[in-house]
Amino acid sequence: MDDGARLNPAGVCVVDKPAGMTSLDVIRRLKKRVAPTRMGHTGTLDPMATGVLVVCLGEATKLVPYMRLEPKKYRGSLRLGLVTDSWDVTGKILERRAVPSLSGERLLRTFSELEGLHYLEPPVFSAIKHKGRPLYAYARKGLAVESPPRETRIEAFRLLSREGDDLVFDLTCSRGTYVRAVVHALGKTLGCGACLRSLRRLQAGRFRIEDACSLEELETTLERGDPSGAFLPPAEALDHMDAYEIRGEGERKVRHGNPLRGEDVYGGESLHGHVGEKFRIMVQGELAAVAEARSDPVGVFLQPIRVIRRAA
Repeated sequence: MDDGARLNPAGVCVVDKPAGMTSLDVIRRLKKRVAPTRMGHTGTLDPMATGVLVVCLGEATKLVPYMRLEPKKYRGSLRLGLVTDSWDVTGKILERRAVPSLSGERLLRTFSELEGLHYLEPPVFSAIKHKGRPLYAYARKGLAVESPPRETRIEAFRLLSREGDDLVFDLTCSRGTYVRAVVHALGKTLGCGACLRSLRRLQAGRFRIEDACSLEELETTLERGDPSGAFLPPAEALDHMDAYEIRGEGERKVRHGNPLRGEDVYGGESLHGHVGEKFRIMVQGELAAVAEARSDPVGVFLQPIRVIRRAA
């Protein structure tokens, strides 16, 4: 690395998304506070939802496919007996149904029955694509479109409390789960219908609400011109991966996406038995690439699959 050269400003931050904004609205506001650079998030929250929104800055946007973003943990509330077109309380009311007498035992049993692997119908108001267009585009025009059920893994679905027809719950699930769909399925099982009343994401993999900052706090930090205090370095965002420090000609090779052999990597001789695994490649303590262990007739090597650019 040339003297004085450094990696492009990059990092990952947890924002506590406020209600009433889309995830894209959050990104648009933050982009106004930084010099032109890429910025994005790792998973959408509905406008009514709050909580963990993982924001990536600069070169860290390349790393989203490799981040540990599961499980997703939520705390929410639902209303029994109310059916809407969006499956939450912001939608058009389609039906009000009488709620039968439901014992605590019956409710607990129904919640637990939804744990495990299921194929759930997605909400019509969602960004899932059909013939290149999101489902919500059809729904807004009143067009009925059938979308195949989506695989959903629910690790835990727990009833916390009840007040009348409103239930408070905790949900731990796989990435890509529509909580509205889980609540809708619960309502169908109970026979009275249900819709989501409120939702707060508490965790997305290694990113937790305890580590989040408010949107206003992050805007202030970015306006100061130094996001380092709020953003995790890319290497820390991938701390579930083992790391290798490169040496000698290895730095030039990784910058050009060329394979790294044992002689290029400190400890690279131990790669045998790890074919298919992904690793962080470090240069002077900074993340330079994500690489995958592969093999050929010569032996096992590290192939860079995402390279982090240096600053100009």
